[in-house]
Amino acid sequence: MIKPIWAAVGGLALLGTAGGIGVLVATTGGEDEVTFQPQATLAPATVAPSPVIDTPSPGPPEAPEYPLIVPSFAPVATCLPSVSAPGTKTWRWGDVTIVTPEGSGVHVGGILGPQAQPVMAIFSETDTSERILIDAFSGQLVSAGPDDDPVFEKQKEIGAALATVSICPIDPSTAPWPYTGPSPNGPRRTLGKISFLQPDPASGVQWTFEIDDPGGMFLLLQTARSEVAIDAETGAVSQETARIHADDKVAFDRYIATIQIVEK
Repeated sequence: MIKPIWAAVGGLALLGTAGGIGVLVATTGGEDEVTFQPQATLAPATVAPSPVIDTPSPGPPEAPEYPLIVPSFAPVATCLPSVSAPGTKTWRWGDVTIVTPEGSGVHVGGILGPQAQPVMAIFSETDTSERILIDAFSGQLVSAGPDDDPVFEKQKEIGAALATVSICPIDPSTAPWPYTGPSPNGPRRTLGKISFLQPDPASGVQWTFEIDDPGGMFLLLQTARSEVAIDAETGAVSQETARIHADDKVAFDRYIATIQIVEK
């Protein structure tokens, strides 16, 4: 079993699970590259058509050190376009989408754990403790923080993003690459000896990475329903740990086909 140490989302690295997020800048490459062809396409794991959520039993209630005023929001059922409008960025995780203005300072990342519900994290790029977590399928509030600070300094900034929360199940036939359309020309990122593309956040696909000791570093390709680990040294796909929803299989195959080995 691979145990996560760091998980990088959209160029940032998120440390831990829904309880806390830290920041680390992911490296980028500049080496010459050769095309890597996967040895086999992914075989879908046994996953129910709808997400099966194993929610842990709640512990004793603990009041936060300071009461926080959470920005008011109510998810709407209106589906947003899968392609971002000029000057905006659309983020998807599961069935939830959020729209932010370009350069707003608000980022969104998905948190996927085998023993907790998938959640979307909306956070400030300058302080990742200033975040709100919402359920990836219902859009309902899960938690808000920081609990140890009497002032939620980014409340207004994050609150504006929450006003755009929409519940809209993904349609694989119209979703952005890697679901449909040609692969983008870039940008590419490098992890270990592999080079990979940055998915459009509107696709609901994100890359993260984790380190297994022993075992090395792995690139994780994730949606709110699926996950596959790719060895960062060899580009080999871990069939043993893959869990792939049927709606994500083709997208995962198409993404993995674009991974390249970097010549050192």
